[in-house]
Amino acid sequence: MIKQLLGCHHLLSTKPAGVEIQMYLAIIACLLILIYTGGQPNKRTYEMICFYLLGWASLQELEAHIEKLKPKSI
Repeated sequence: MIKQLLGCHHLLSTKPAGVEIQMYLAIIACLLILIYTGGQPNKRTYEMICFYLLGWASLQELEAHIEKLKPKSI
C-alpha cells in the first residue's frame, strides 16, 4: 500500500532509523487523509494532494475532490 498509494517507491535512507521515519510519515499521511475525507484514501486523492502541493491544482479543486469522497448524510 505504501508503494502504490503514497508513491514511496524508493527509500530515502538505507539506515534503519531513516526507513522507520519514512514509514511513520507514510502512515501518518494515510491517517490524516482518512480523518479528513472520512474514507480510505485512494490513488486519485493522493494525486490530487500532490497536484495541490505542486501548485497544479487550486485549494478549491482539492476541496471539491474531497467533498465528493465524504459520505453523504441521510
